[in-house]
Amino acid sequence: MLAPTIISSPALQRRLPHPRYGIDVNFCRNPQCEIFAEPPDPYIRQGCPPAKVKHNQPGGEVIGSDNDKTFKCGVCGQSSIIKNNTAIVEEYRRLRGRFRPELPPPDFCQNETCDNHQKQLSKNTGLYRKSGRTATGTQRYKCKACLGTFTVGSRIRKQHRSSANREVLWMITNGMPISKISDFTGLCPRDVYRKIDFIYDRVVDHTARREGSFASVDWNKVGRRFATDSQTLHLNWPNKKTRAQIAVQHLCTAHANTGYIMAAHLGLDPSVDLPNIEARMTAAGDFALPRAFRSQARVWSETEFKAHLDKITRGVQIHPLEAPDADLDLQLPHRGSLLRQDIAQLAHAFHLRHMLGKGGERFVFVLDADPGLALSFVSAFAMWVKQARADVIVVQFNKHKSNDKRNMLVGEGKAALELATGLTQAAWTTLEMEEKLQRTDTAIEGLLREHLPGEPFAWPFHTKSEPHRRIRILTDRADMAPDRRARLMRLATLRGVDAYFHKVRSNIRFAARPAHTPSGNGRAWDRHYLYNPETMVKIIEIYRFVHNWIGSSKTKETPAMKLGLARGKMRLSEFFE
Repeated sequence: MLAPTIISSPALQRRLPHPRYGIDVNFCRNPQCEIFAEPPDPYIRQGCPPAKVKHNQPGGEVIGSDNDKTFKCGVCGQSSIIKNNTAIVEEYRRLRGRFRPELPPPDFCQNETCDNHQKQLSKNTGLYRKSGRTATGTQRYKCKACLGTFTVGSRIRKQHRSSANREVLWMITNGMPISKISDFTGLCPRDVYRKIDFIYDRVVDHTARREGSFASVDWNKVGRRFATDSQTLHLNWPNKKTRAQIAVQHLCTAHANTGYIMAAHLGLDPSVDLPNIEARMTAAGDFALPRAFRSQARVWSETEFKAHLDKITRGVQIHPLEAPDADLDLQLPHRGSLLRQDIAQLAHAFHLRHMLGKGGERFVFVLDADPGLALSFVSAFAMWVKQARADVIVVQFNKHKSNDKRNMLVGEGKAALELATGLTQAAWTTLEMEEKLQRTDTAIEGLLREHLPGEPFAWPFHTKSEPHRRIRILTDRADMAPDRRARLMRLATLRGVDAYFHKVRSNIRFAARPAHTPSGNGRAWDRHYLYNPETMVKIIEIYRFVHNWIGSSKTKETPAMKLGLARGKMRLSEFFE
């Protein structure tokens, strides 16, 4: 008699991608929902026996097709595009790895069969002798046992004409284009770029050593509020055949009280080889899979970028939550590739969470009204939101008002403030600042009595920098104290990060707004713009460092000093040592 054949049940098919190193953002992202941040059942259970269905996990449903697949919460009904956890982790690691301290070459014999292997030069000087220098001037040593040679040096490259380092640093952070720097210093353009490389290496070195001390910052003293926004920078097109802009997103988070730029990330990776990406995706069958399940979903492939542009030109509406990082008349950089905007935003938020550490402080994040940016912060800080350790606020205002209109709105705002507080303008000017803030909060608290939690609020007291401001506290709850809600409304501003963007536009020549001329047929080109994406990455990071730690001759207290990371302004002599 034959033994009965045991037929195993088929493996369940996933409807949501696997978590990656503890990161999973595919859950209900509505902080108002009772199952917010609860991991839903990742498997397709349709047709399964009732005993196999897990009733202790949120269900919901996955709707849509291809790259527009969304998870719809079964409780609140809110939908959000499913994200690729692997891509988020890859970009997050890349951001962290940029400023990881790199150790110099080991100071011992590299021959593993030699008796002197692992015996350090500093502790065993008699085992080695000097043996000339390398072409770059680094001291070379020879092992007396095996006669093998090795060098002990820094990863920071040596410099010829080091006297020009300060001039180049000052010029690139004060509005000078590369051509003018070359004229003033007498350096050829190639040497100017080498100087930029050297300065960037120094910045990375200082950042790795000195920005690792955020755990020592007293956030309750310096403030727990941050502002995040992005601006668009441009690279010149590299040839006359394809006269289209290369637009790159510059995403920044600023500490509101001190102006310290916590992170400044460009939406591109200059190390990527596009043909290699295309080949890898083709071999893995990525183009036939939804983006959330691909092996590579971090950067734009050339094939998909062209399809994306075709989609725009045909007038096809893109999903509102699919962050478009391209517009008409755009192209990919010819070196590296653009990051997908949603992945860049998520990695930025996770990077910021890592920087803030594991303390018990409650932080406030004020964001630009980009739906992808808001969902990124809600996802990255989900556990903090559930623990009442983080508030996420979205701010939107009219950026296209003329100066005269802004002044008119300021007058209307003052009149509204007088009406709400019962004080005339003359009486208002006699009050201390603390009293002004308290009275403003009391007035706002009265206006919020009939306001539903989580709904946008029109700020009635217009300011010149942010006219017609609309504020939405994504993490608002019915049990939030009225005075706290009013205070958050008052503090919801992007002025800190927008002021930094203005400085970037003014002080970095290639970051100035592109000029559109009639002869260019509406296209933007600037002879002082950069062509190499890697140089753009380096200069942006150099400027962030100068802003935080060095400042200008008029700077009395740098953001690093205000944050408690430095006792004084960093001197250039210290920087170049």
